[in-house]
Amino acid sequence: MTDDTQYDLIIKNVRVVRPGAEKLHDSDIAVKDGMIVGVGPELDIGAAAEVYDGQGRLAFPGVVDAHMHTGIYSPLQEDAVSESRAAAMGGVTSSLNYMRTGGYYLNKGGPTVIFSPRCWHYLKDASMWTTATTWRPWTISTLKRYRS
Repeated sequence: MTDDTQYDLIIKNVRVVRPGAEKLHDSDIAVKDGMIVGVGPELDIGAAAEVYDGQGRLAFPGVVDAHMHTGIYSPLQEDAVSESRAAAMGGVTSSLNYMRTGGYYLNKGGPTVIFSPRCWHYLKDASMWTTATTWRPWTISTLKRYRS
């Protein structure tokens, strides 16, 4: 980087996901000394030492852990607190938790449509950040119940 550049890097052409926003924002991201210092449309690429084309990819605030197993080795209500706190120390700000009924989460079985709200309750109230869940196995009958 030369002394006359304002940014170390500009990432052009990304779709920014913002907490609470109802839609994605087409933006550029400016980085200086390892920190994001600007987000907005059409940032001046001449002000950057390096430019990277994001090719329309998604840009999230922080790290998204797309495959967590919160509550598999400890009670879910305890693990949601400790696991999310530990992950946040590493920069994770959102997670996608993999869940299934049976001997792991809440030590309960049964239909996913009944089981999942119990898990969501603990994750929603105890996690340090935004969390989502994915369930397996999905059946046609389960999907029909969720659509209604």
